[in-house]
Amino acid sequence: MNGSHEARVFANPAGSDIVIFVHGLYGSPRQFDGLADAVFRQGCSYAALLLPGHGGSARDFASGTFERWQGHVDSEIERYSRDFKNIWLVGHSMGGLLAINAAVKFSELVRGVFTIACPFKITMFSTYAIKIRMRQIFGKKNDPVKRAYLSSKSVVLSPNLIWHNHKPTAEFKKLLLTARSNLSGVRVPVTAVYSTSDELTSFASHEIMKKELVKAPFELVVLTESLHAYYTECEQDVIEQALLKMVL
Repeated sequence: MNGSHEARVFANPAGSDIVIFVHGLYGSPRQFDGLADAVFRQGCSYAALLLPGHGGSARDFASGTFERWQGHVDSEIERYSRDFKNIWLVGHSMGGLLAINAAVKFSELVRGVFTIACPFKITMFSTYAIKIRMRQIFGKKNDPVKRAYLSSKSVVLSPNLIWHNHKPTAEFKKLLLTARSNLSGVRVPVTAVYSTSDELTSFASHEIMKKELVKAPFELVVLTESLHAYYTECEQDVIEQALLKMVL
């Protein structure tokens, strides 16, 4: 396992709230470093999870399933509920889908859900998406976009990843359908962050959330410059302020 992508937990003795961060497919707990530090400074504890199958080889990644990902998130919520009064869920991409499912299952424990680029519609095969992907592969080492995408991936990149990608991708699709069916059952406040420049998650995903979150207060935060796993400094501040607004 790659130690730089291990799960992180910091308890703040002064607070009764914990924010649980859930990364997406291929993602890493380290994606949330800035947000985690921000909530910690405000008195919240936090836990940045590492999902099953992540943090290691392509073969490890192939072992990931919808049930294992969701089961891990659910068990962590149950564990932290023994020590904390209020639980807030933050999910990037697929992590947002997992957070939505958990919010329905643990409606008495979870106080709110904060999603970033939650993918109810996908645009990964568009010309624009391919262009961004080429920049990740062939961009210069000091390209901030390339650096952001490399640091956000906890799965070791190798030719074997192509052969081990099929099963997790199918499991992701199953998860997406389940989360969409669960939207109508969410009863806690939901803040959703979407960027009009995201190359993987369609901005139109917010329309699905707004329409189907019939029992939950919904707030949309719109970005214009950030990509799926790259966020400008200015828009990182926007996300941070929106999260603090929900939690505090």
